[in-house]
Amino acid sequence: MTGFPLWERLLQLVLACILCGLIGWERERHDRPAGLRTHILVGVGAALISMVSQAYFGPGIDASRIAAQIVSGIGFLGAGTIIRQGSAIRGLTTAASLWTVAGIGMAVARGGMLYSVAVAATALVFVVLTVLDRLEHMLVSKHLYRRLNVAFAGERDREQELLSALRGMGVQMRAIERTARLMEGERQLSLDLRIPAGMTTTVLEDRLLGLDWVRAVSWE
Repeated sequence: MTGFPLWERLLQLVLACILCGLIGWERERHDRPAGLRTHILVGVGAALISMVSQAYFGPGIDASRIAAQIVSGIGFLGAGTIIRQGSAIRGLTTAASLWTVAGIGMAVARGGMLYSVAVAATALVFVVLTVLDRLEHMLVSKHLYRRLNVAFAGERDREQELLSALRGMGVQMRAIERTARLMEGERQLSLDLRIPAGMTTTVLEDRLLGLDWVRAVSWE
């Protein structure tokens, strides 16, 4: 297949699995719509399709046409991870990470110097998803939005009740992050939100704690 021995092709698939899995693990850790398995499948699939397109290369055949469909095809998959919850839109970052891991898989399949490019791209994406996320909350969101942590009892149906209660108070929400189960029967939701004019954080806390199933409320 275009100069690559079988063993190297197999290693390319493994490398794509590892690199894309690293990004998928970060998304899975934050309970995003597309996690570890989805990112691995997208990356490995993109690498495999790129290999097939290279195998068909020849006179009068444009090998890039098959690979080009990956870019547009991943767009439809990414759109499925975008969720609108009231005034908050979730999943945009995950959709972008899916699109990026497809590029990483394609780079791995091309081989050569693009191995290093794929590794560097994975490192950069991981930094953006972890370090820059924290900086954004510290330097940008702090002026307009504040992060609220709410611990509550119950399963995911309580989560929807919580979001509905906040929307009913006129609160604007920008980002929603689920934390792993704190203890048996208890969950935590972290939200970047902006309270409406005339409402204080104390009033919001009192209203939330007035719900029987809300255990604790804290601000960052």
